[in-house]
Amino acid sequence: MAWLGSVRAGTRWLIPGLVCVAGAAMAQTPVVDTTPVPPVPLELDWCLERAAEASPEIASDAASADAARERVVPAGALEDPRLRYEASNVPIRNLDFGSTPLSGHQFGLSQKLPVPGLLASRKDAARAAAEAASASLEDRRRHIAARVEQSWAELGLDITARNIEFLRQLTRIAETKYGVGTGLQQDALRAQVELTRLLDERLHRVATVARRESELSALLDLPPATPFGPTAELADEAPIPALETLLGRMEQASPRLAALDARIEEAKRATRVAELEGYPDFDLGIGYRVRERVAGDPVDGDDFLMAGLTVRLPVNRSKWRAQVAEREALLRRARADYRATRARLRDAVQTRFADLRRADAEVDLLATGLVPQSRHSLEASRSGYEVDKVDFPSLVDTQVRLLEAELRLVRARADRRAAFAELEAAVGEPLR
Repeated sequence: MAWLGSVRAGTRWLIPGLVCVAGAAMAQTPVVDTTPVPPVPLELDWCLERAAEASPEIASDAASADAARERVVPAGALEDPRLRYEASNVPIRNLDFGSTPLSGHQFGLSQKLPVPGLLASRKDAARAAAEAASASLEDRRRHIAARVEQSWAELGLDITARNIEFLRQLTRIAETKYGVGTGLQQDALRAQVELTRLLDERLHRVATVARRESELSALLDLPPATPFGPTAELADEAPIPALETLLGRMEQASPRLAALDARIEEAKRATRVAELEGYPDFDLGIGYRVRERVAGDPVDGDDFLMAGLTVRLPVNRSKWRAQVAEREALLRRARADYRATRARLRDAVQTRFADLRRADAEVDLLATGLVPQSRHSLEASRSGYEVDKVDFPSLVDTQVRLLEAELRLVRARADRRAAFAELEAAVGEPLR
């Protein structure tokens, strides 16, 4: 038995050792971070693909659509049949099944049969609800895409860094000239004022970018501190469709209208269900009693077969009329919701169309007119300043005008993208 003691002693040390080794291996296992890193520059297509895959709002609506589809089959199915067992007519005195010919083991099977058309109407209502949920999911995708593009475009508005550096240079030149007596104090002050104003604008811009980055992180289901690099080019040359075309396409393609139209159909079918539920339904059942042979039994212990029919009598007609009236009221509400939403979408299309036309005209005016002209004016001012033909305040004014024109151009391009994205969401299909 000495060998048994050795085995026990070795086991006592082996198990803790294995636990320590396993713990050390688990502690050394690296945790892999699977969070995607946004590309640099930040591409809109990447953001849209990420939102389609990871947006919590889209995932929630997708789950609702899946659940609605799974309700269709049960809605049109019969209730499960019921199996019943009874110990029938057993004397209490001795609980003996063989003491009387009335005793026996009785088995029954019953099935509820609704009025014809009820199950089909329930299934049609569930199918319409599933179609509404699928259309709502598509509408959610469109609006998420629009919000993503709006946030993405806002991140591309920062063009002040190089302008700040240039104004810093002008400020140093003015201060140096004033320090050696060849410049005016007001020139240095003017440069400092413009630099301070630009730095203040930069602070506001940084705050706006932080808010948009937070919105974009939420839309893409990324950590709040996810860094986003500069966006790609904001310019978008897609042509603008005619307003009549847009309104016509909205009527045909809007998933929001499609969802509400399906809700109307669901309400119609639900009204029909309420009407049919006010009619009698039936329970059809069969039974079989297993008996024992008992003296004096006229059928000599033969088993019994039974069949029966139960009818539900909906005598309280006011209850059923109230249910039908409720469904009819819900149908009227669904139709009113459709008309109200259709009017709002038409207004949104017309408003976004006007915003898009305005932004498009502004982009064209700035890109082909004001910005090139301001650049030429700045080049001329710099050349004139170098030969003392242009004073310092004029040079600063020219630089500021160019900065303002460039900011307006980038703002107009971002507004154009935002208006186009909102227009696509209102119409319900891509327009570019």
